[in-house]
Amino acid sequence: MDHIVITIARQYGSGGRTVGQMLAERLEIPFYDKGIIRMASEDSGIHPGLFGRVDEYTSAKAPFYKKSSVYTGGLLSPGDKEFTSDENLFNYQAKVIRELAEKESCVIIGRCSNYILRDVPHVLSVFIHAPHDFRMREAMKKISGSERDVEKFLQKDDRRKEEYYHRFTGGQWEEAVNYDLCLDCSKLGFEKCAQAIINHIELLKG
Repeated sequence: MDHIVITIARQYGSGGRTVGQMLAERLEIPFYDKGIIRMASEDSGIHPGLFGRVDEYTSAKAPFYKKSSVYTGGLLSPGDKEFTSDENLFNYQAKVIRELAEKESCVIIGRCSNYILRDVPHVLSVFIHAPHDFRMREAMKKISGSERDVEKFLQKDDRRKEEYYHRFTGGQWEEAVNYDLCLDCSKLGFEKCAQAIINHIELLKG
Protein backbone atom coordinates (compact mmCIF):
# COMPACT_ATOMS: atom_id res chain seq x y z
CA MET A 1 0.00 0.00 0.00
CA ASP A 2 2.40 2.64 -1.25
CA HIS A 3 -0.50 4.92 -2.16
CA ILE A 4 -2.49 5.83 0.97
CA VAL A 5 -5.16 8.45 1.64
CA ILE A 6 -6.10 9.24 5.23
CA THR A 7 -9.44 10.93 5.87
CA ILE A 8 -9.90 12.54 9.27
CA ALA A 9 -13.25 13.47 10.79
CA ARG A 10 -12.97 15.18 14.16
CA GLN A 11 -14.77 16.89 16.98
CA TYR A 12 -13.75 20.51 17.48
CA GLY A 13 -11.15 20.71 20.23
CA SER A 14 -10.17 17.05 19.90
CA GLY A 15 -6.95 17.87 18.07
CA GLY A 16 -7.94 16.12 14.86
CA ARG A 17 -6.67 18.83 12.56
CA THR A 18 -3.36 19.02 14.45
CA VAL A 19 -2.99 15.26 14.23
CA GLY A 20 -3.69 15.44 10.49
CA GLN A 21 -0.99 18.06 9.99
CA MET A 22 1.53 16.03 12.01
CA LEU A 23 0.64 12.94 10.02
CA ALA A 24 1.12 14.72 6.69
CA GLU A 25 4.50 16.06 7.82
CA ARG A 26 5.74 12.67 9.03
CA LEU A 27 4.60 10.87 5.90
CA GLU A 28 5.69 13.79 3.70
CA ILE A 29 2.38 13.92 1.88
CA PRO A 30 -0.01 16.82 1.12
CA PHE A 31 -2.58 18.04 3.66
CA TYR A 32 -5.98 19.24 2.45
CA ASP A 33 -8.62 21.12 4.39
CA LYS A 34 -10.26 24.39 3.33
CA GLY A 35 -8.13 24.47 0.18
CA ILE A 36 -10.61 21.98 -1.29
CA ILE A 37 -13.10 24.85 -1.65
CA ARG A 38 -10.63 26.84 -3.74
CA MET A 39 -9.98 23.83 -5.97
CA ALA A 40 -13.70 23.12 -6.37
CA SER A 41 -14.27 26.78 -7.26
CA GLU A 42 -11.52 26.72 -9.89
CA ASP A 43 -12.85 23.47 -11.33
CA SER A 44 -16.49 24.59 -11.53
CA GLY A 45 -16.09 28.31 -12.17
CA ILE A 46 -18.44 28.96 -9.24
CA HIS A 47 -17.46 31.76 -6.85
CA PRO A 48 -15.80 30.33 -3.69
CA GLY A 49 -18.18 32.31 -1.50
CA LEU A 50 -21.08 30.15 -2.64
CA PHE A 51 -19.30 27.04 -1.42
CA GLY A 52 -19.64 28.40 2.10
CA ARG A 53 -23.26 27.30 1.98
CA VAL A 54 -22.19 23.67 1.97
CA ASP A 55 -19.04 23.80 4.05
CA GLU A 56 -19.02 21.96 7.38
CA TYR A 57 -17.33 24.99 8.98
CA THR A 58 -20.26 27.26 8.10
CA SER A 59 -23.29 27.78 10.28
CA ALA A 60 -26.05 27.34 7.72
CA LYS A 61 -29.68 28.25 8.22
CA ALA A 62 -32.05 25.53 9.36
CA PRO A 63 -33.71 24.95 5.93
CA PHE A 64 -30.36 23.73 4.62
CA TYR A 65 -30.76 20.61 6.73
CA LYS A 66 -34.47 19.95 6.25
CA LYS A 67 -34.01 17.60 3.33
CA SER A 68 -31.59 14.78 2.66
CA SER A 69 -29.57 14.67 -0.54
CA VAL A 70 -27.25 11.69 -0.27
CA TYR A 71 -24.17 12.01 -2.46
CA THR A 72 -24.22 9.96 -5.65
CA GLY A 73 -21.47 11.68 -7.63
CA GLY A 74 -23.48 13.35 -10.39
CA LEU A 75 -22.59 16.85 -11.60
CA LEU A 76 -24.82 19.41 -13.29
CA SER A 77 -23.69 21.52 -16.25
CA PRO A 78 -23.36 25.34 -16.05
CA GLY A 79 -26.57 25.77 -18.04
CA ASP A 80 -28.67 23.88 -15.51
CA LYS A 81 -30.82 26.03 -13.21
CA GLU A 82 -29.60 23.93 -10.25
CA PHE A 83 -25.92 24.44 -11.12
CA THR A 84 -25.25 26.39 -7.91
CA SER A 85 -27.56 24.27 -5.74
CA ASP A 86 -26.25 22.95 -2.43
CA GLU A 87 -26.10 19.45 -3.86
CA ASN A 88 -24.06 20.43 -6.91
CA LEU A 89 -21.67 22.51 -4.79
CA PHE A 90 -21.10 19.53 -2.52
CA ASN A 91 -20.63 17.25 -5.51
CA TYR A 92 -17.91 19.49 -6.93
CA GLN A 93 -16.04 19.30 -3.62
CA ALA A 94 -16.51 15.52 -3.74
CA LYS A 95 -15.13 15.46 -7.28
CA VAL A 96 -11.98 17.24 -6.10
CA ILE A 97 -11.62 14.83 -3.16
CA ARG A 98 -11.92 11.78 -5.42
CA GLU A 99 -9.40 13.20 -7.91
CA LEU A 100 -6.91 13.91 -5.12
CA ALA A 101 -7.34 10.39 -3.74
CA GLU A 102 -6.78 8.92 -7.19
CA LYS A 103 -3.58 10.76 -8.00
CA GLU A 104 -1.64 10.98 -4.72
CA SER A 105 -1.20 10.00 -1.11
CA CYS A 106 -2.62 12.71 1.15
CA VAL A 107 -4.47 13.63 4.33
CA ILE A 108 -7.98 15.04 3.89
CA ILE A 109 -9.85 16.74 6.71
CA GLY A 110 -13.63 16.45 7.05
CA ARG A 111 -16.19 17.10 4.30
CA CYS A 112 -17.63 13.56 4.45
CA SER A 113 -14.44 12.38 2.73
CA ASN A 114 -14.67 8.97 4.43
CA TYR A 115 -18.06 8.44 2.74
CA ILE A 116 -17.06 9.94 -0.60
CA LEU A 117 -14.06 7.57 -0.74
CA ARG A 118 -15.76 4.56 0.84
CA ASP A 119 -15.26 2.43 -2.27
CA VAL A 120 -11.58 3.35 -2.72
CA PRO A 121 -9.30 0.54 -1.46
CA HIS A 122 -6.27 2.63 -0.44
CA VAL A 123 -8.17 4.83 2.04
CA LEU A 124 -7.93 4.78 5.83
CA SER A 125 -10.79 6.65 7.50
CA VAL A 126 -10.15 8.00 11.00
CA PHE A 127 -12.37 9.67 13.60
CA ILE A 128 -10.64 11.77 16.28
CA HIS A 129 -12.62 12.48 19.43
CA ALA A 130 -12.06 13.49 23.05
CA PRO A 131 -14.02 14.01 26.29
CA HIS A 132 -15.82 17.30 26.83
CA ASP A 133 -13.33 18.69 29.38
CA PHE A 134 -10.38 18.10 27.05
CA ARG A 135 -12.20 19.71 24.15
CA MET A 136 -13.14 22.71 26.29
CA ARG A 137 -9.51 23.30 27.30
CA GLU A 138 -8.30 23.06 23.72
CA ALA A 139 -11.13 25.19 22.34
CA MET A 140 -10.54 27.96 24.89
CA LYS A 141 -7.02 28.36 23.52
CA LYS A 142 -8.53 29.44 20.19
CA ILE A 143 -11.95 30.92 20.96
CA SER A 144 -12.45 34.14 22.89
CA GLY A 145 -15.35 34.51 25.29
CA SER A 146 -16.60 32.95 28.48
CA GLU A 147 -16.58 29.27 29.30
CA ARG A 148 -20.30 29.19 28.54
CA ASP A 149 -19.68 30.82 25.14
CA VAL A 150 -17.14 28.13 24.27
CA GLU A 151 -19.46 25.38 25.44
CA LYS A 152 -22.24 26.73 23.21
CA PHE A 153 -19.80 26.87 20.30
CA LEU A 154 -18.86 23.19 20.76
CA GLN A 155 -22.50 22.16 20.93
CA LYS A 156 -23.29 24.16 17.80
CA ASP A 157 -20.27 22.80 15.93
CA ASP A 158 -21.14 19.20 16.80
CA ARG A 159 -24.71 19.72 15.65
CA ARG A 160 -23.56 21.36 12.42
CA LYS A 161 -21.22 18.49 11.57
CA GLU A 162 -23.85 15.90 12.46
CA GLU A 163 -26.45 17.56 10.23
CA TYR A 164 -23.97 18.13 7.40
CA TYR A 165 -22.86 14.50 7.45
CA HIS A 166 -26.40 13.15 7.65
CA ARG A 167 -27.65 15.29 4.80
CA PHE A 168 -25.03 14.18 2.30
CA THR A 169 -24.43 10.59 3.44
CA GLY A 170 -27.62 9.52 5.18
CA GLY A 171 -25.44 8.23 8.03
CA GLN A 172 -24.39 9.30 11.52
CA TRP A 173 -21.20 11.35 11.81
CA GLU A 174 -20.09 9.98 15.20
CA GLU A 175 -20.87 6.29 14.58
CA ALA A 176 -17.72 4.18 14.84
CA VAL A 177 -18.89 1.83 12.07
CA ASN A 178 -18.35 4.65 9.56
CA TYR A 179 -14.59 4.68 10.22
CA ASP A 180 -11.68 2.27 10.13
CA LEU A 181 -10.06 3.74 13.23
CA CYS A 182 -11.37 5.85 16.14
CA LEU A 183 -8.91 7.53 18.51
CA ASP A 184 -9.33 9.42 21.78
CA CYS A 185 -6.75 12.19 21.61
CA SER A 186 -7.01 12.94 25.34
CA LYS A 187 -5.51 9.52 26.12
CA LEU A 188 -2.79 9.42 23.49
CA GLY A 189 -1.93 13.05 22.81
CA PHE A 190 -1.39 14.52 19.36
CA GLU A 191 1.92 12.88 18.48
CA LYS A 192 0.93 9.39 19.62
CA CYS A 193 -2.36 9.66 17.74
CA ALA A 194 -0.41 10.44 14.58
CA GLN A 195 1.91 7.53 15.30
CA ALA A 196 -1.03 5.20 15.95
CA ILE A 197 -2.38 5.99 12.49
CA ILE A 198 1.03 5.34 10.94
CA ASN A 199 1.24 2.04 12.84
CA HIS A 200 -2.18 1.09 11.49
CA ILE A 201 -1.04 1.85 7.96
CA GLU A 202 1.97 -0.41 8.48
CA LEU A 203 -0.33 -3.22 9.63
CA LEU A 204 -2.41 -2.82 6.49
CA LYS A 205 0.71 -3.05 4.37
CA GLY A 206 1.60 -6.34 6.02
